[in-house]
Parts: sequence; C-alpha cells; structure tokens
Amino acid sequence: MENMQYAEELVREFLVFRGFTNTLQAFETELCTDIGKGFQVDKILDLIFSVYIPKFQAEKLVGLLSFFKQCFSSSSETVYVNTLSKLEVSILRCYIVHAVRSGRKDKVVEFFGMNGNDLLRRSNEWSPWFAIPYVKNPSLDAQFRVYFSKEWYEALRLSVRNFFSEIFNGTHIL
Repeated sequence: MENMQYAEELVREFLVFRGFTNTLQAFETELCTDIGKGFQVDKILDLIFSVYIPKFQAEKLVGLLSFFKQCFSSSSETVYVNTLSKLEVSILRCYIVHAVRSGRKDKVVEFFGMNGNDLLRRSNEWSPWFAIPYVKNPSLDAQFRVYFSKEWYEALRLSVRNFFSEIFNGTHIL
C-alpha cells in the first residue's frame, strides 16, 4: 500500500511539473472512486473485452498487453510471462474474430499491417490467420471455427479473469 501511495505522489508531482492541471483533476477524481485501491480485475476485463476489442482499438489493446508483459518480465515468475503470452495470442485472435463478425475486415487488415511482422516473428502459428479476411465464411472453416464459438469466448474471458485474479490477489507486480 505504501508503494501505491508513493506512486500516486510521483504521478501528481509529474502532472504538476508538466502543467497538466486538467489531467491532475481527472486523476484526483478517479482516485476518489477507486474502491479497491489498486488493480481491479473487472476494470481490466472491461477495458479489454468491452472497450478495446469492440471499439477496434488494436493499438491500445496491444499496448496494454505489452505493459503487463513488461511488468512480469522483471519477475522471477517466468510462468506468468508464459501464461500471459498464451493469453495474449487468444485475446488478439478474439479481436480478429470480433472484427470479422462485425464485417470490419478492414480492421483485420489494419491490425496485421501494424502487428503482422511481430506476430510472425514470435510464432509461425499466426500464418493461417493472415488469410482470414479473405476466407468466405471463416466461422465455418475448420481452422477458425472454434474461435467463433461462444464457448471459446467465455472460456477466454474466464481464463483472463482467473489469471489476473491470481496475479493481483496473490503477488505484487509493482
């Protein structure tokens, strides 16, 4: 808790130093409504599954996942980094599936334009996904069908919830 208060003071100091008074006011307001005083799994889930994915904010989604991976990379718990990397793959696939379902194949092409090289560098299992904007009915294709199911989506949400609950309730990453 002391670390959190210290971090909040650093943020206040930075905002005042830079003259970001409106941001400081918004920060203070959010702190007053911060019931849990820390990482809140439900808010992170909402950000991922109710904001970034449905509003096609791929850059912010990738940034958030990178932030968490960076936090865990300094940890001695490599199992967290490995688990988060696997969840990241599924979350990004969820983004792609949502875009295809919404008829926004342009967002899939844009996503791969921004992140494609990095994804391929990390794993060859992304190769078939580059074809998804051009597959007539990807929800019926044997390779992609499972990702279009409600069960897969619900299992992903539950897995992400369980992971962050374990991290934030079991250990301190900052």
